Amino acid sequence: MPIFSYTGLNVKGSKAKGFIESGSKQDAIISLKSKGIYITHIFLANEVDRPLKTPDILLGDKYGKGHAPANLDTGSIKQSIQNSLLKLYKLLNSNVEKKPSQTDIVLFFKELYSLINSGIPLYEALYEQKNDIKNNYFKKIISEISLNIKEGKSFSECLSSYPSTFSNLIVSSVRAGEESGSLAPVLNKVASYLEEKYNTLKKIKASLVYPIIMSAVGFLILFYIVVYVVPIISKIFKSMHHNLPLPTRIVLFGSFLFSHYLLVFLLLILAIYIFLKKYINTAKGKRKIDGILLKIPVLGKFTVLNEVNLFSQSLSMLLTNGINLNRAIYIASANFKNTLLKDAILTANKSLEEGKGLSGPLSTSNIYPPIFLKMIKAGEKSSNIEEMLLTASNIMKSEIDFYITSLTSALEPAMVVFMGLIVGFIVISIMLPIFEMSSLINK
Repeated sequence: MPIFSYTGLNVKGSKAKGFIESGSKQDAIISLKSKGIYITHIFLANEVDRPLKTPDILLGDKYGKGHAPANLDTGSIKQSIQNSLLKLYKLLNSNVEKKPSQTDIVLFFKELYSLINSGIPLYEALYEQKNDIKNNYFKKIISEISLNIKEGKSFSECLSSYPSTFSNLIVSSVRAGEESGSLAPVLNKVASYLEEKYNTLKKIKASLVYPIIMSAVGFLILFYIVVYVVPIISKIFKSMHHNLPLPTRIVLFGSFLFSHYLLVFLLLILAIYIFLKKYINTAKGKRKIDGILLKIPVLGKFTVLNEVNLFSQSLSMLLTNGINLNRAIYIASANFKNTLLKDAILTANKSLEEGKGLSGPLSTSNIYPPIFLKMIKAGEKSSNIEEMLLTASNIMKSEIDFYITSLTSALEPAMVVFMGLIVGFIVISIMLPIFEMSSLINK
């Protein structure tokens, strides 16, 4: 059962505080009132806020149990130690309560759908799920939601109180399900959408693991060669008093810069990173960077396909749940990370509000994939836009899978060739003076 922390006044007018386990806040207030405690403040406590049992040894067992000096207020000392331990425990565990992962949220909606679909009331379903959740932060959220629902609030209203965990798309879908009386099917669709989104992102991340590892190992090897190996060889070359070839001079100069001004390079990289981060946080900078990303040959098309695919899925789900097209477009546009794609769909949405079609304004932007525009146009003609969006999404998913496979296949040999060229250049630049010296000796 939930645990509440309270402060109040007892019948003598003295301050009283502590913890109580009760089914709801109201039940806790009634229970405390029956004990003669009048509440001034009560709130839901998480696991970290529970009272700690203080070992007797911390209370001065050197005096012997029950034999503390007469002038020593053991009660106040115990309370003081207890408060100190509680603060230390909170400090040590401040980073333990992490936000729930995408997997946690997907499993939550899947299990909630199963429970509600089998006839279990929402409050009981949430209470059952709370016991199975391992993430403390997420468990606290579900516990608070279940209490608020018991007090009469709607599920969508409760979810909207946690925007960092439940997006506007989820809240709007749940609200539509509550209004139409079909909450269980909506929860199933939400779970399927979140799972599809998670799987797509997982594929992208998995495809980048090997190239990133190769790049990191390769650059570490290069760093070691340039900073530690080349300076040793450069001393030998200097002792020869011989004019070195241009490639050798380039490598020696680069080695000198890295070995003597490494801190300057690191500070320069940090300064560039901070500048770019601040620039991207501005509306103008974000738009500029997003425009550059879309112009990169392969990455640009992949970005468009991935973002429009997620938008199509979310828009189709919202329309199926009974949300009107204008509102659904506005909610689903939050999926876009690229500002150019988002601005184009919002501009088209304004045209839709004025009674114009959606496909026409979108086609003038020259950003959206042709298959998406064709399906939108077909959906407008057949008045079945949600199914056309799903068809477009399925086609785009196939293209995304093809791009992921192609990029992975291309990146691996590209990295090998790139690192081989750099290492080869360094090796040749080192060997050239040796060959020249050998030829001079033979003459």
